[in-house]
Amino acid sequence: MKTISALLLLVSISFHFASGQEKLAILPLGGVDVEISTKETVYRLLTSEIVQLKKYDLVPESEISPLVGERGCLDAACAIEIGRQVQASKVVFGSLNKLGEKIIFQYNLADVIAGQTLLSDDLSAVRVEDLDQVTKRVAASIVQQTPAEKTVEVGLVTEQESQEPRERKANSSVGIAFGYLYPSKGYNDLDPIFVWDFRSLYEMRHVAVDAVLGIRKGFALNVGCLYLMSLRDFSPFAGAGIGFHNVDHEYKYGDTYSHDNRDEKGSDGFEFLFKAGIMAFRTYDFRVIVTGEYSITLNDYDDRAAVVTIGVMRSGKRVFGIF
Repeated sequence: MKTISALLLLVSISFHFASGQEKLAILPLGGVDVEISTKETVYRLLTSEIVQLKKYDLVPESEISPLVGERGCLDAACAIEIGRQVQASKVVFGSLNKLGEKIIFQYNLADVIAGQTLLSDDLSAVRVEDLDQVTKRVAASIVQQTPAEKTVEVGLVTEQESQEPRERKANSSVGIAFGYLYPSKGYNDLDPIFVWDFRSLYEMRHVAVDAVLGIRKGFALNVGCLYLMSLRDFSPFAGAGIGFHNVDHEYKYGDTYSHDNRDEKGSDGFEFLFKAGIMAFRTYDFRVIVTGEYSITLNDYDDRAAVVTIGVMRSGKRVFGIF
C-alpha cells in the first residue's frame, strides 16, 4: 500500500514539475500563548505572500485542515506524512510562541520525497503589529530556501533586528569621501587632482537625496537625486545633481604660481553632474559608497572632469569620531 502511495505521489509531483510549479502544503501554525486569531491571520498572510512569489502551487487549506485536526502537527515526521497524503512535494510547518514580550515565528520546510528537513529557522517580532513584516521575510526565506537573515530588505527590517549590535535603522546619514578628479577639459592641465567630499544622504526605499560639499580644486557645493536599484545590502545606483563650483585656476610663472585674472575670466559657475556607483550595507546604520561622476561647470573655462570617490557614511552626529 505504501508503495502504491509513493508511486501516486511521484506521478503527481512529476505532473506539477512539468507544469512549472511544485506542490506545497502549508500546515496550520501551532504554538502557545498566542491568540488563535493571530495565528490564523499570520497563516493567511503567509499563504498569500507565497502565492505572490509564484513558485509553488499551494494545496488548499480545506484539504489540509481535516488531516491535521485538533492535535496539530509540529514535527517533521507528522508534516511529511500529511504532505504525502495531499500529494505535495514540499511541506511547511511551524509555530508562533510568546517569550516575554517577543513573539517567535518558528518555521520549517521539509522535502516530502526525501523525507528530510530542508530549512529550519525562526524570526522574532517585538509586537504583534510587526508580524506582517516577519511573515513576508518568512515567505521569502521559504521560497528561496535560505535563512531569514539573508532576506532582509529596506522596509522589512524588524524592530528586534534594529536593536541588535549591527543596527539597521538609519534613513539619513553623513560622512566623508575621497578620490581623484580626472580633467577632460579645462582645469589648467590634465593631471589627476586629489579631492575630499563631505556628504549627507537622506535615503528612502528606491530614491536618495544627497548633498556634497567638496574640495575639488576649489570649492563645490551640489545636491543630487539617486535612484537605488535594489533593496538589498548592495545596491547599484544612478542619478544626477546640480550645484555651484568655484574652480581655482592657477598658472605657473617661473617657480611661482599665480591666479589667472588677465582676461578677467570667470572661474565659478553652475555645475551639472551625472552619477553612478554602488552603495554597500544599506540595511545597516552605516554605508560604504563608491561613486563615479562626470561634472560640467558652466564657467568661462568650460571645466569638465570625471570624479571617482569612495566614502563612508554613518547615521547620527559622528562619523567614526570625526563629526
